[in-house]
Amino acid sequence: PGGAATAARTQQAAFVGEHPAPAGLIAIAPFARTQTLAVALRGQRLKVAFGPASGGFGTARTLVTAPIVGLPQLSASGSRALIAWIETTRTSTGATRRVVRAIERANGRFGAPFTLSGQGRADAVTAAVGARGDEAVAMVRDGDVLAQVRRPGHGWGTLRRLARADGATRWHLTSGINARGQVRIVWRRHQLTRSGTPGRTALQSAAMLVGRSTFTTAQTLTANGASTPALTETPAGWAVADVETTAGGPRPALHRTRGGSAFGPVEYAAPAQPGGARGADVAFSPVGGLTVAWVQPVAGQDSDGIARAASLDPGVPSPAFGPVEDVSPAEAVHEVRLGVDGRAGQPVAVWTARPSGTGPATPLAQIRTVVRSAVRRP
Repeated sequence: PGGAATAARTQQAAFVGEHPAPAGLIAIAPFARTQTLAVALRGQRLKVAFGPASGGFGTARTLVTAPIVGLPQLSASGSRALIAWIETTRTSTGATRRVVRAIERANGRFGAPFTLSGQGRADAVTAAVGARGDEAVAMVRDGDVLAQVRRPGHGWGTLRRLARADGATRWHLTSGINARGQVRIVWRRHQLTRSGTPGRTALQSAAMLVGRSTFTTAQTLTANGASTPALTETPAGWAVADVETTAGGPRPALHRTRGGSAFGPVEYAAPAQPGGARGADVAFSPVGGLTVAWVQPVAGQDSDGIARAASLDPGVPSPAFGPVEDVSPAEAVHEVRLGVDGRAGQPVAVWTARPSGTGPATPLAQIRTVVRSAVRRP
């Protein structure tokens, strides 16, 4: 049967108890230590549901009914949550706008929805909440990357422009706020090919430092050849992983800050991968250090393949990536995500796969999808 489900990792270090998730599930997040918050979109109804961290959800309730475009973005920290989305509206003259709206949960309840950008055309949005209660929303509006921050005890600040499109461009945004309140925005800029000018896919970032009200000048991490990025916090700042095009072929790549606001040179987690690589993720764990995971396609598996990973040893000065490890067998892995075991501090990989195959020769009735996990031992 179709539909989404969740499973929790228990004190016995295993995922158990598959539970149905709310219909239309788009995101989940840990909430208030012992709970899980789920966000779902059913038609034009934005819904939320809560459940215990051990699994399962209560009845979903509607927060907003609106013509929402794309997928709402959820971020939560402690007992605070922020959901941001894009919706269409019409002006008194009949013109269509795509505005950015949001809703917050604080002090035990959701407030009323509010507008962060009420003009122009919004095409992408990301949201972040920090442990102190800082909040940030970044968006693309009329070709500009804009960001707005709310500090604890204050209202939302001024929209700040971080980047501007140069011709037709597609964007992907991600964001985070660390424990000190530093806001980090990362975006992939896919500038489309136009007459006489080749396209490019650049990776860029900007930060609002602690005690500041403006963002740093945008830094280009990769000028061309970047894929969709993944962002995580580290003890030294931030790390971003993606798969980048190189002369030898696609390579899983890592960019990280080391105490300052700027990212250092790219570090490759692996040589160019036979058959390519895609879908990088990154996590920091006390035992495993920085781990980058990706999917390496295998011939005959319809662009799916093996989940692979490599790690930087946190106990070695100026470390280099260790050997590439197979996280999964060659079972048509479609995507892989990384987490951290909160008790032992080890990286945990979770992936989806279709062991029976997915190629044209596989009958539809024989295709089944499984979700598996593995823990990297010290």
